[in-house]
Amino acid sequence: MIVLLEIRTVSPKTPRDGKLEILPETAEQLARLRTDFPIEMGGGTSSARVSTMACTCDKGAGAAHVHTFVESVLLKGLRPGTQVRLELDELRARLRVSPAPVH
Repeated sequence: MIVLLEIRTVSPKTPRDGKLEILPETAEQLARLRTDFPIEMGGGTSSARVSTMACTCDKGAGAAHVHTFVESVLLKGLRPGTQVRLELDELRARLRVSPAPVH
């Protein structure tokens, strides 16, 4: 079964680091997989992991908070400003990242 986790706009700050910010709820879904789990994007596969970063950016109005990311070498190819679909392939226990359809 394929489960849509979220549709996300790629930040201009993180793709070159191989990171894509995700919702905490998405991180919870991915936590059901191994620490390093398979990721599929653009016909390629690699491994990925969930990471966090403490921050005091404007989103939190200066208050300390945590950003959550999925991190993989495959994500370095994402273009800032584009939208992607994050789907959990439960049968294969892997994350699929693909372009989100434009409406």
